Amino acid sequence: MGPQTLALSGVERLRSVRAQTVQLFDLVTSESVLRSEPMPGFRPLLWHLAHIGVYQNYWMLQRCAGEASINPRYDIYFDPIKTPREEAPVLPNRTEIDAYLDETLERVVAFIERADLDGPPLDGRLSPAYALALVYEHECQHQETIAFVLQTLPSSQKKSGPAPLTGSRAAAAAEIAVPSVRAWIGARGAGFAYDNELPPQALDVPAFSIDRDLTTNAEYAQFIERGGYGLRELWSDEGWAWKERTGVSLPLGWSAQPFRERTFFSEIPLREDAPVTGVSWFEAQAYAAFRGRRLPTEFEWEVAAAWDPARSAMRRFPWGDEENGERSRPLTFSTHPVGTRRENTSALGLNDVCANLWQWTSSPFLGYPGFVAYPYPEYSQAWFDADHYVARGGSWYTYPALARTSFRNFYRRHFRPAFIGIRCARDAR
Repeated sequence: MGPQTLALSGVERLRSVRAQTVQLFDLVTSESVLRSEPMPGFRPLLWHLAHIGVYQNYWMLQRCAGEASINPRYDIYFDPIKTPREEAPVLPNRTEIDAYLDETLERVVAFIERADLDGPPLDGRLSPAYALALVYEHECQHQETIAFVLQTLPSSQKKSGPAPLTGSRAAAAAEIAVPSVRAWIGARGAGFAYDNELPPQALDVPAFSIDRDLTTNAEYAQFIERGGYGLRELWSDEGWAWKERTGVSLPLGWSAQPFRERTFFSEIPLREDAPVTGVSWFEAQAYAAFRGRRLPTEFEWEVAAAWDPARSAMRRFPWGDEENGERSRPLTFSTHPVGTRRENTSALGLNDVCANLWQWTSSPFLGYPGFVAYPYPEYSQAWFDADHYVARGGSWYTYPALARTSFRNFYRRHFRPAFIGIRCARDAR
């Protein structure tokens, strides 16, 4: 891809992702919803909107282009390191923040159009091509955080939207037997990758079996109905202590008798063949034990998602080595019945590798051997704390660029995001 084509593609991506950011914020019924704390531990949604602009301004204009800051006050207020959540000042109004984002984006576009994206960085600055991918993926990830927060809000605070997807799973539950392989784990070949995906490493992964499909609502309901939340032997010591302290007995967004689930725009009867979501790592671990299984390691997951036996090589995406463009269909704001989107099936037959839910693994989030923090330690290294665990795959909201099989998401074990689910595994017999 030549410099002009790369620049055009970059501009189109930035404008496209910004349009979808704005659409998300337009889903709320009033600005007051954006200005209030949506749940304990989360900043107001309006903070995220300004932060997206500050991040883009810093990495593209200040670090890469060598320009002065557009708004030094914003650089402090909307940086999570410089201004902790509990010290955040009164937020500007959305009109002011929108104007800041518009000015930042137009200056970034002007820089992209004159920069040599294929050339080396100048004067020790960040590579323009790397910075462009960095700010694009950052906005994609923040959109997903924003969408998760929006899903937790009462329906009265959001405008109406499409009904959740319903239907039946593609086939009966099954396992995939994965043979022992020596595979390259991590980001391979060309294309953007975060520091925690690097360096790639050749690993011998023993044979194992893994569920072809994500755990469904109906399957998790059996865990509840058979007393899973009260069976001490299923839970780790930390998991049991967390459960007893919080009193949880249902996934986030569920209600009982009969079971119902909260989707993005409404509360509906439980969709039995949709994947269960809103469960912590502790709950996922207990459910796996209930099944006589365990959670897969992140390396097992990556092999099941990426190994192509025809080539004896790993794929960069579940469907192949080339990114599958932008979102190929309009957002549905909903999970779909498991196994019904065959385009997201791996060569080994693993369904819903991405585009339905992220999937918990048994692996703590740590750096690979030879890890080097780049371009800043707060993206990855700050979270190598033995409490953050790796999630793999991608949700119905995840952009295709982030659906690469080496991408590592990470959450604290007690966190119950609405976009993460369960896939069980076991040792080979």
